[in-house]
Amino acid sequence: MQSLMKTLLLAVAVSALPQPIPQDASPAAPAVVTPEEAAAQARAAFMPDGFTAQANQIIPVVVGGAQDLFVPNVVTAAVGDVVQFQFSNGNHTVTQSAQDAACQPLQASVATAVHSGHIPFQDGQTTVGTFNMPVLNTDPMFLYCATGPHCQNGQVVIVNPANSQQIVDYAKLSAASAQSGDGTTVVGGTVAQIPLQLAAFVPAAPQAGPPPGAAAPAAPAAPAAPAAPAAPADPAASSVAAPANAITITLPPVAAPAATDAAAIPGTTTVIVTVPAAR
Repeated sequence: MQSLMKTLLLAVAVSALPQPIPQDASPAAPAVVTPEEAAAQARAAFMPDGFTAQANQIIPVVVGGAQDLFVPNVVTAAVGDVVQFQFSNGNHTVTQSAQDAACQPLQASVATAVHSGHIPFQDGQTTVGTFNMPVLNTDPMFLYCATGPHCQNGQVVIVNPANSQQIVDYAKLSAASAQSGDGTTVVGGTVAQIPLQLAAFVPAAPQAGPPPGAAAPAAPAAPAAPAAPAAPADPAASSVAAPANAITITLPPVAAPAATDAAAIPGTTTVIVTVPAAR
C-alpha cells in the first residue's frame, strides 16, 4: 500500500513539472492555384456576409522585376475587384501608408492597414507568389515596398487615386523620406501561388557570369614605344630624275680666285630646264 502511495505521489509531482511547449511547424507554402482561384479565396476571406460586389475583375500588378517598381503604379478598381500583386525578381512587400507619410507603415496606428509580408522570387522558380487584395471601397489607397530603399527609389502605387497629381506627389514624398518602415502582420489580403506561365510577367534574365574554371581576362598590353624619327637623307646622295621634257645644260667650271682653296672649286654644274611639251 505504501509503495502504491509513493508511486501515485511521484506521478503527481512529475505532472506538476513544467512541460515543454510544442513548437509550431513552419507554415506550409500555399497551394498552387489559378489566378481566379486565388482571387476567389481572397473575396471569401475578406468580404463580409451580405456584401454585394459591384465588380469581380482580377487586376494584376507586377511587383519588382528588372526594376524595383509597381507596374502599373496607378490602379482604378471597383468594389469587389481583386488587385492581384504578382511578385517578380527580388524580395518585395505591399505595405499601406498614409497619404502624407510615404514609406511608413499605416499599421503602426491602424491595425487593419494592408501589409503582404515579404514575398521573394528567385531565378528558376516555376511558381509566382501573389498577394490578393479585395477592394472593399473606392477610397484612395497608398502602397509602397518596404524592402531596403525600394520606396525611396520610386516603388509606390496608388489604388483609386483622387486625381492624376496624387501619384506624382506621393512619389516625391517617398523619394524625400529618410528610410522605410516595415509592417508587422499580413493583413488585407491573402497570400497564394500561381503557375509562372499564368503570371502577367516574364522574369528578368539571370545575369550570366563566367563559366566555371574560366581564366581571367588577360591584362591589356602596354602601348608600344613610338618609333624614332628617320634620319634626314643626305642631299648629296639624292638624285632627281629629270622629266621627259627636260633639256640638260652642262656649264664649265667657274674659275676661282687665287685665294680660294682648290678643294672648294666646284666642278661642272648641271642645270635642268623644263621645256613645255609641244601640243
